[in-house]
Amino acid sequence: MKITKIYPALILFFILLSGCIEFNDSNYTSDSSYSSYDKYNFIQTHEHFYGSVYRVVDGDTVYVVAPNGTEYKIRLLGVDTPETYIKNKPYEYFIDENTAMTDINYLKEWGYKATDFAKENLENKTVIVVFDKLSPRKGKYGRYLAYIFINNTTYGIQKPKVFVNFNEELVKNGYARVYISNFELKDVFLEYEKHAKSQRIGMWNWSGANN
Repeated sequence: MKITKIYPALILFFILLSGCIEFNDSNYTSDSSYSSYDKYNFIQTHEHFYGSVYRVVDGDTVYVVAPNGTEYKIRLLGVDTPETYIKNKPYEYFIDENTAMTDINYLKEWGYKATDFAKENLENKTVIVVFDKLSPRKGKYGRYLAYIFINNTTYGIQKPKVFVNFNEELVKNGYARVYISNFELKDVFLEYEKHAKSQRIGMWNWSGANN
């Protein structure tokens, strides 16, 4: 895949055009180094490009167009949100090793919530598509596997080096489970998932679970 060089002026134009995004980390506190890795450095040391999200398919699949007009169907790496177009499987989402979420209607409801979350925060926004060094570039269905990074307005556009990994946000806020595969941030994601489950955040606050 060819990644076109993006000039700084064009990058700034895309950022100003699309606006920025604010995320609240109040649901998560940790002393672990996983939660504080240098996202700016991660982006700069990995193959990436700027683009605009022009369609959200569901919580973990989006379409991005690069400034040169190239379109990419992106499957968000390392995460899996409940299905909305097909039937969910009742033994894919476990709150703990003994408790599977078996209510497929509940899972579908959270699939729609994950989709809405992605639309609210990504649709028509400028993003940075970042490729992992361990994961294959494409999945078995031909979709690009990548992280989506965005600027966090908590710090304002005056500090554009402060970024949010949207894939992580899905896990932190209980919209997705970690999809176990080979990728660099797997331990980071698993830490967020563990916390979300223990605190019953998002879909993990299922009434069928033992409290």
